Amino acid sequence: MKRRTALAAIGAGLLSGVATPLLAQQDFPTRTIKIIAPYPPGGTTDLFARIIGDYLQKTWGQTVVIENRPGSSGMIGAGMVARSPGDGYTVLIGSQALYSVNPTLYKQVPYDPVKDFTPISLVALLPSFLVVPATLPVANVREFIQYVKDNPGKVAYGSAGSGTAQHIYFELFKQQMGLDVLHVPYKGSVPAVTDLIGGRVQAMMDFGPSVLPHIRAGKLKALAVSTGERSRATPDVPTMQESGVPGFDNATWFAIHGPAGIPPTIATKLSTEIAAAMRNPEVKARFESLGIETIGTTADVLLARQKADAVKFAEVIRRANIKVD
Repeated sequence: MKRRTALAAIGAGLLSGVATPLLAQQDFPTRTIKIIAPYPPGGTTDLFARIIGDYLQKTWGQTVVIENRPGSSGMIGAGMVARSPGDGYTVLIGSQALYSVNPTLYKQVPYDPVKDFTPISLVALLPSFLVVPATLPVANVREFIQYVKDNPGKVAYGSAGSGTAQHIYFELFKQQMGLDVLHVPYKGSVPAVTDLIGGRVQAMMDFGPSVLPHIRAGKLKALAVSTGERSRATPDVPTMQESGVPGFDNATWFAIHGPAGIPPTIATKLSTEIAAAMRNPEVKARFESLGIETIGTTADVLLARQKADAVKFAEVIRRANIKVD
């Protein structure tokens, strides 16, 4: 009897050891969640972090802290999350650059974009707009292409910096249409857009939050939107495909990832609630006014998009010989 009692006690102990983490997963979250935004406060990524954090805090009744960790094109914050425990209490809000561009663009990246993260959900797509100064004598993409061909070596486009989405998307446009346009990198969108309005560069392909106020003010002309469908914010602006650039369908995506090793039950719970936040009518309306399409997906959809874009943009970077370090 003593031996049987001892075995039963051992078995109970083993079951208890298994049950404890399972219960912890079911009860998630039971303490503060941290969202790492790897860029400075005030930007689009920071805005996503704060809106998602506020929604989760109200839904789950747990504190959600937003921590900005800028530096090295977002890689400092991403590297920090990659080294964090895979328990679901630390997650990263980042753009496609962290996963589908930087690993090709930079010689040293402090993480593996697939092995070091648990994909959770795409949260939004941010279209870019091909814009020109209001004074440039073109009214659509076809006229812009002809203008470039009529002025060889005299047309320049601005970007927020080498290797940014603004740079890579315009290079893809150039490669597809065989255009000779000089790239002028700036330290951010603001100075680039300022020079565009002043006519010191003749074109840009930039995000809605940066250019829509100037389009609405009549200082810039929107020739096309980069996505396969028209933006709800500018339904009268045609797509690049409608404008004669076949297959052009690009949007900068934002997503939530966690460190590798997050249990599937916790990752699914995070994915479900974050998707619900992105479907919230107030949240959608707030972002759509900025030209941002909110979405919420499963982890599989996010990972597939991440891998496909890594292949596509690696080819653009190679052909354009884009270098940053």
